[in-house]
Amino acid sequence: MVRWWGAVANIIMLRFYKTGFAGALLLLIFALGAVEAKKRLDQILVVEASVENFRAEPNGAKIGTLLEGVEIEQIGSEGQWVRFRVEGWIWGPSLEGFEDPEDQDRAGVTIEPISPLQDNVPRLKKLINEKFGIFYGVELNEDLGQLRLRFRVRDLEVEEWRRRILAVQREVADLLADAVDFQEIQVETNRPDGSGEVGSYLVLTTLSDLGRYGDDPETWRVHTRFSLDGGENWGAME
Repeated sequence: MVRWWGAVANIIMLRFYKTGFAGALLLLIFALGAVEAKKRLDQILVVEASVENFRAEPNGAKIGTLLEGVEIEQIGSEGQWVRFRVEGWIWGPSLEGFEDPEDQDRAGVTIEPISPLQDNVPRLKKLINEKFGIFYGVELNEDLGQLRLRFRVRDLEVEEWRRRILAVQREVADLLADAVDFQEIQVETNRPDGSGEVGSYLVLTTLSDLGRYGDDPETWRVHTRFSLDGGENWGAME
């Protein structure tokens, strides 16, 4: 995913236009866009033009603009058109139907607070995208006390893939140690050579074992469970 930290007004300006649906405001998370970009990390691209349009489809209606320096994650293409994933923030009062939290509070409306895990998602994305691969998502199974982190890797030797998984587990555990309650961390990737679906390869380690053996990759491997078929079978990895 694309990384967005801090005030998004300094990074991206989205200009949304009314469509043929009366008064509808179109907010695209997945959009087709024409962007002049360069490779940054795997499928992360960076807009090079000072201002670039993005459209609902190739040669379709313009629905917004991206400014120079904005990072996007490519999720598809059609000829010279790139389909991308974008995430950011927009000023709530500019949206039709927006309800001010302060007004809701005065009216006695209960607003669910953001969970500690969701609050840390931007930091997790930044960590994975900058150092390890392409962030795909994270979730917490509270019943099992298990944190599940998904990301894509590309063109790694198996040994390097194992070292990367251990590094991810250690850094994620350190990042979330004081915020999220979990006892196991499961990392899900595609195959080390870059093929396959994310979730094909699974690695599961308890935090206690990670704390005891995380400094020694060989010992860590002995105390870690691996699945190379999406969780159908588990065991040690030679």
